[in-house]
Amino acid sequence: MKLRTLFCAALIATAAFPAAAQQRNQPQQPAQQEQPARGDDWYRGQLVELSEVLGGAHYLRIVCDGRGDQQWRNYMRGVIEREPKYNALLVEGFNRGYRQEEARFPVCDQTTRQMEAELRARGLRIAQGLRARHAGSNVH
Repeated sequence: MKLRTLFCAALIATAAFPAAAQQRNQPQQPAQQEQPARGDDWYRGQLVELSEVLGGAHYLRIVCDGRGDQQWRNYMRGVIEREPKYNALLVEGFNRGYRQEEARFPVCDQTTRQMEAELRARGLRIAQGLRARHAGSNVH
């Protein structure tokens, strides 16, 4: 019985050792590399991505709820007012997002509504990231 226990312990130790050695041999990554760069290029890229999301969400809302629904276009206007130096990029991104969703969803159905909800959630995540970056640094 004692011999069986020792044998099992030896097998477990042998099996665990290569994994432990692999982990020790891998270089440690600095914490900075885990965080994405938050400079001007990142900020501009996030604004453009947000504008594309808003354009797509705008199209999906109007295809389902009619042209009277201008929620996402109005939100986009607010973004442009806060970031006028990116006006051309933001308008291009909004229009690109609109056209992409227009090509994918010619009519309103459950999938269209689901995609609008997904874009809404994605836009919220982007906006929260932008807000967090802005709160951490008053310069952008």
